[in-house]
Amino acid sequence: MPSANYKASPPFLRFPSTQHQVSILSSLLLLLLCLALMMPFITSTSTSTTTISDSTTKGCIKAERDALLAFKAQIIHDKAHPISSWGDQNDDDCCHWAGVHCNNNTGHVFRLKLQRRRPRQYYYDDGFGLSRMTPKCDEWDLSGNISESLIGLQHLKFLDLSNNCFLNISIPKFLGSLDHLVHLDLSYSGFTGIIPHELGNLTRLRYLNLAFNDYYYERVLLKVDDAEWLSGLSSLRYLSMNGVDFYGVNNVMQSLNKLQHLEHVSLFDCSMNSVPGSLPHLNFTSLTFMDIGRNFMFDNTSIPEWLFRIPNLRELRLYFNGFIGAIPASIGNATSLQFLDLAGNRGISGDMPSGFGDLCNLQWLLLDGTFVGKSLEEDFRDAFSGCIRRNLIGLFFQDSSLQGLLPDWLGEFTNLTYLYLSSNSFNSSIPASIGRLSKLQELYLYDNALNGSIPESFGRLSGLEYLDLRGNDLNGPIPESLPQLSNLVRLDLGYNFNYYNSVITEAHLANLTSLKDLILDHTNLVLNISTDRIPGFQPNLIYLSYCNLGPKFPVWLANQVNLDSLDISNTGIKDSIPDWFWNITYSISYLDLSNNEINGRLPHSFKFKAKLDGVRIFLGSNRFEGSVPYFPPGIVALNLSNNLLSGNIPSDIGNFGEIRPRLTSLFLSSNNLNGSIPDSICNFKYLVLLELSNNHFEGSIPNCWNNLTSLQYLILANNSLAGEVPNSLINSSLSLQVLHLSNNQLHGEFPSFLKKCTSMTTLAFDHNNFFAEIPSWVGETMTSLMILTLKENNFSGNLPLLSNLTSLHFLDLSHNSFVGNIPQSYGNLTGMINISMNGGAMFYTNASEVLVITMIVSTKGEDLQYGVILSSFKFIDLSANKLSGQIPEEIVNLVALQNLDLSCNKLSGEIPSNIGLMQSLESLDLSRNMLIGSIPPSLSTIDFLGSLNLSHNNLSGKIPYTRHLTSFNNPSILCW
Repeated sequence: MPSANYKASPPFLRFPSTQHQVSILSSLLLLLLCLALMMPFITSTSTSTTTISDSTTKGCIKAERDALLAFKAQIIHDKAHPISSWGDQNDDDCCHWAGVHCNNNTGHVFRLKLQRRRPRQYYYDDGFGLSRMTPKCDEWDLSGNISESLIGLQHLKFLDLSNNCFLNISIPKFLGSLDHLVHLDLSYSGFTGIIPHELGNLTRLRYLNLAFNDYYYERVLLKVDDAEWLSGLSSLRYLSMNGVDFYGVNNVMQSLNKLQHLEHVSLFDCSMNSVPGSLPHLNFTSLTFMDIGRNFMFDNTSIPEWLFRIPNLRELRLYFNGFIGAIPASIGNATSLQFLDLAGNRGISGDMPSGFGDLCNLQWLLLDGTFVGKSLEEDFRDAFSGCIRRNLIGLFFQDSSLQGLLPDWLGEFTNLTYLYLSSNSFNSSIPASIGRLSKLQELYLYDNALNGSIPESFGRLSGLEYLDLRGNDLNGPIPESLPQLSNLVRLDLGYNFNYYNSVITEAHLANLTSLKDLILDHTNLVLNISTDRIPGFQPNLIYLSYCNLGPKFPVWLANQVNLDSLDISNTGIKDSIPDWFWNITYSISYLDLSNNEINGRLPHSFKFKAKLDGVRIFLGSNRFEGSVPYFPPGIVALNLSNNLLSGNIPSDIGNFGEIRPRLTSLFLSSNNLNGSIPDSICNFKYLVLLELSNNHFEGSIPNCWNNLTSLQYLILANNSLAGEVPNSLINSSLSLQVLHLSNNQLHGEFPSFLKKCTSMTTLAFDHNNFFAEIPSWVGETMTSLMILTLKENNFSGNLPLLSNLTSLHFLDLSHNSFVGNIPQSYGNLTGMINISMNGGAMFYTNASEVLVITMIVSTKGEDLQYGVILSSFKFIDLSANKLSGQIPEEIVNLVALQNLDLSCNKLSGEIPSNIGLMQSLESLDLSRNMLIGSIPPSLSTIDFLGSLNLSHNNLSGKIPYTRHLTSFNNPSILCW
């Protein structure tokens, strides 16, 4: 038993018995030996761990993080762009940054994807009837410079900077040192200059896209000076360099032919001069896709035969290259081809090779604009007789002036889904065999000379979605089988003028439940739709102009709630517009009711839903009453001309607060409007056309045009406007083409801002109170003038010298106070010498219609109103001035002139003896001058002369009553 002073020791300090001590010591010695042997590995691991810890920030490698921040520092970006968050205090791990991807095991950045994340914004730049959509840089784009710090991302495999805005900088050469890259996309980003050859060092690259680096129609920004570097991309599978300039580079295909792994090549629109006619060794063993279209090779280049010996090629696009001659016989070897596009090569001719019909895998064939003038029936029967008929899905043979019959054998292409044979010269009926094409979805035969009626067999085309037969000579009854085409999306029979008395009823349309486009305009069809509801018939677009709808307003429109475009102009409607009509037009973007006799009051305010391309409303030439309505800022074109509108234009018509109105064309002519033209009209800063003629406007022309830099047509004729022409129009001087201010009470000198109007084609100041001399610069700077009329003003001084106005064909300076001689240079006016040269009084405006300028013209002894014909009328009137001297001999050079009036002046001397050279003259008036001598016999040779007046002169001798002069029954016009 232990003594009372004994204390138990803790278990781990208790010594074991002697028997176990040796065993424990042996174990301890063995453990120490193992630790000693493992120490180097522990130290190494510890050191390695310490190194990683010191070089990373939450998993991101510090050197690569710094490289990314240095890259960001040279990039210009908006605060809204995701790259702006790089380096935030809340997120130091670059692997989590937007567009950055790291390897999960190593932490290295391997992917940098900074392409634009939102669809590019576009703005509408409609200056003259063209819907131009132009790319615009905004807050979702990156711009600035590409920092060389990216070299620090040596493990980068994927780099995508596409669809950004790196304008006017070159592709960095250092990208060629990122030798791990397998994917490089710099497309659509505005890079410029020579593509660096260093990119050829990227031997691991599989994908390269440098396409379309052009902005704002600046052509072409990226350029290749030598294609040899491409041959270094030994791993390349995919290449797209569309839009890159290869002009003058002759080793493109030779370089690409060295890339044995290449599968996809896209080089369209690259300005390549040619492709080699042969290659010493064809190495394109992996190539399946090649697009070298739109290169316009105008070097009399034939299609290289080796293109059809590429063994695995499935898609070949050669469109618009200027190829000439026959298609090589080797096309029969291209048995893998599924898609072949030869469109736009108008020089392709000859016969289609016999082996063409053996392309059993061919599904898509595009021959638009080739084999011009051939006969599809006679010249292609054999070429289309083989197994090509078995799999062909799409046949496109448009715009080739193909002649003769539409072949019956077309019905044997059993898988044909798309048949486009429009814009040719087929002059037969439509073969009933087309009804056998059970898989047909789209049939386009527009703009031919097809005749007869639509075959009843079309009713068997149950899958047909698009039927376009416009612009032919079709006639006869509309097939009763039409309702069977329940999948029809578009029905277009427009511009078949011979459908007189043919009727379309609701039975024809009732079952067309999928129909979105109904186009029957310019057909003279009678629409006999008596019901106010067509079950399931809800199209987005209805064009019925020049059909017979009237005289009642078509009540069946009341249920058309999906309308986007409606044209029922020129349809014989003589009725009041129903109240419900404005309820169905809220979502409309195009509305045309013009040239009817629709009456009723317009609403106080138009309400139309905003549309991307704007809203266009044409209600002209009706009998609408009321005042000028307010309209939303999204309206682009508004035509209310030739109605019964009255009152003032609202003084706040252009006031929309901070919203910019989009109006470009406003027609209010030929109404009963009065008051002054409000200054708010100038708030429409995109205004291209303003037509307010033939009203009762008073006061001065507003002096507010400073911001209207796109104004092209200002037509204020036939009002009661007074004062001077405002000089604020100077900001429109570069764009202004027509300034028509005739028949007002305007005064002042010839406006000085017109000196900058180099695009002016029509200047009409007649019937006003302008005075002083015509400045000499008119004939020096206004070189585009075609029509100049200053009639009935108070202009004085000498006649202006106009020989530089090579397009001038209508000149009226009559009833002024001009003195001096008629300049000899008037005989050099090219526009009156060239018989085929037309003038410029007809214009296609951004309102998608023709603007007709009308003027009162004194000719053939009476005042006549000229409109459309004014565009080609050759006319000079210098009458009722104080001109003296002789008629210049040079005047006979104007062989295209139709009207010459020099009457009521003080001209002396003889009539030019060779005046008979002016064979186009229809009216000649030299009366009330002081001319002497005899009437030239050559005058009798002018066969078109219908009006002649030589009276009240001092002529002598016999009247040469020969040839054409014998037709004048009133001898007084020749009396002197």
